[in-house]
Amino acid sequence: MKQQIEITGMSCEGCVKNVEEALKEIYGVQNVKASLHPPRAVIEAEKSINTAQLTQALAKVGYSIAGASVDENLKKSGGSCCC
Repeated sequence: MKQQIEITGMSCEGCVKNVEEALKEIYGVQNVKASLHPPRAVIEAEKSINTAQLTQALAKVGYSIAGASVDENLKKSGGSCCC
């Protein structure tokens, strides 16, 4: 199953790598391809990954899903990877 999400907070290829690695850590995710333009990730998984899991994984590395609310306690301090 493929899912596509729009991501906020990415500004460079380092960010793309961080997003891919964070999403690959979610149980059931088989492959992730992130991009800056447009800022999104395409996730291939055994079954649909819920938004809460995706949001939590991204928040830990300083990113978010466009339009999704994020628990402030999950956010990485300092924002994205380098900028």
